[in-house]
Amino acid sequence: MTKPDRFEALGRSWRRFETAVIGLIVLLALGVFLYGSATRSFAPALAVDWTEEVTIYLIVWASLLSGGTLTADREHVSAEILVHVLSERARRRLRIGIDVLMLAFCGLMLWLGVEGVLFAHLLDERSASTLQAPQAWVLYLALPVGMLLIVGRLALSLLLERRSTHA
Repeated sequence: MTKPDRFEALGRSWRRFETAVIGLIVLLALGVFLYGSATRSFAPALAVDWTEEVTIYLIVWASLLSGGTLTADREHVSAEILVHVLSERARRRLRIGIDVLMLAFCGLMLWLGVEGVLFAHLLDERSASTLQAPQAWVLYLALPVGMLLIVGRLALSLLLERRSTHA
């Protein structure tokens, strides 16, 4: 197996793992939400006040984790109005330029996300429910982790692009 094949295999394995994790998180969010709704309606004595909060945490995590997969599949938001009139070489350069800009932006968001997590940890910010969840770890950490996944995908994409031109 050549090196580009190994990188492509790594990308496919990474995508399958991310998709499975995101799917499990969404299913867990649905389960927690349904439990909260059912207990409030049919067994109020068993109801807890934190089911909506946990559902929101899980949805935020799933949304931010999906950024890496969307980036790898090039399904993120992009303007493609005039791209089809460009030559293949110009499209490739534009794709690389966009990847570099995204890498810079997501790198900045990663750094600011880590700063936010550390600041929330310093303040010992907690949720208002009886769960008293530390916001730094259950909510704010999703941003730097999501950005790290996107940065990893962009770096892999640029590496594969570079290798394909030198092959």
